[in-house]
Formats: sequence, structure tokens, C-alpha cells
Amino acid sequence: MFAAIIVILIIWAVMWAFYKFMYPRPPKSMMPKEGDVTTPRHCDFCGNSLAEYRGVLETPSTTATDTDGLAKKPLFFCNYEHQADYHAGKSYRAGG
Repeated sequence: MFAAIIVILIIWAVMWAFYKFMYPRPPKSMMPKEGDVTTPRHCDFCGNSLAEYRGVLETPSTTATDTDGLAKKPLFFCNYEHQADYHAGKSYRAGG
């Protein structure tokens, strides 16, 4: 019985160390700060959902208007590469 308990404790310790090594905590710079918007938004290029503070929010200029005279909505992108590809007229292909 004592050996079984020791084996369970050893397995628990090894698994704990494995998960600590494989899944470390993210850096504090990646965590939301006071005032960050944490609501999920969809990327206008790929459609991926991401918290607003993690992506790139592009606000249109004050002179930009639609044909209806309404102001354009702000664009949201996962990263700067998606923003550049969107403005270059490229289309998103999953997996490539």
C-alpha cells in the first residue's frame, strides 16, 4: 500500500513538472491592462476572433465617408500582416 501511494505521488510530481514546463504562464505584457477592451472582435481579413486589445484597430480618417454619407466603421485586424494584405487587395486562404 505504501508503494502505491509513493508511485502516485511520484507520477503527480512528474506530471506537475511536465505541465509547468510545457504550458508556462504568458508574460505580463500580454495580459490586459487597466482600460484595455477585452471584448472579442472578428478580423476583417481572416474572420478570426480575437480580443480587441490584442489586435490592430484602424480608425478611418475623418474625411473618409461612404456613398451614403455615413462615416466608415473602424477596421480590426489580427496583426499588421493581415492589415497590409487587406489593403493590398489580397484574399485570405486558410492554411496557406
